[in-house]
Amino acid sequence: MHASGTPIVRVGERHRTDSLVYDLACLVLSPFSYDVIGLENIQTPGPSIFIANHLGPTGPIEMCLSIPIRFYPWTIGEMSDPDRAPQYLFDDFVHPVLHLNGRFGLWFSTMLTKISIPLFNSIGVIPIDRFSGWTADGFRHSLRLLNEGKNLLIFPEDSAASMDPVTSMRPFMPGFATLCSIFESQAGFKLPVYPAAVHAGAETVTIGKPEYLHPHGQRKEAIEAFSQLVESRVRDLYLDLKRSIDILE
Repeated sequence: MHASGTPIVRVGERHRTDSLVYDLACLVLSPFSYDVIGLENIQTPGPSIFIANHLGPTGPIEMCLSIPIRFYPWTIGEMSDPDRAPQYLFDDFVHPVLHLNGRFGLWFSTMLTKISIPLFNSIGVIPIDRFSGWTADGFRHSLRLLNEGKNLLIFPEDSAASMDPVTSMRPFMPGFATLCSIFESQAGFKLPVYPAAVHAGAETVTIGKPEYLHPHGQRKEAIEAFSQLVESRVRDLYLDLKRSIDILE
């Protein structure tokens, strides 16, 4: 029984299996984890949603490695689609980070997806694709996990928007706030949403106090306002870390 009085569904064999792979991956990569500030802000047990800045691959990797919580991360739909993953991985990682170009770069991306797609599937990521029906499936899967008391990890930056040169963040899309609204209307209790910031220079992850969706005019307005609130909290956490680095320098 959850602290709120909501019953928790028994975890199935699939969750035990993907949790084993997740825990093993975190153990192997633990030497690369960052310091964490704000663990005392986390209420236990779940369900909850953690929202963080992306920073390319750094944000997802360090949130999973550094925070001692079993997360179920949202991932962009292309990353789990064998047909679209090579081009997406080339544009998002292989070309800008590894500086591999042309046919070789695309071939390398294709080979990388032979590892990344099975790995993502084995740790239980949730594909979210706004351009296909996968989004509805992703929301249904997310709601099931929340009802089981699980913790979701979401990076809601809009990859098509301009990046803030100070924080390297892009504006947030409100999908996580919509999910929060749906869950609360079904479950009948407030869902904690934790803002978090990852700073590569400080090698630190900081976690803020939980935020909660509150009625604010029409439902759409409430969702937009909550998305902007959480975005501002993540930005403030990042800037606090940045200021601490600037002072040391």
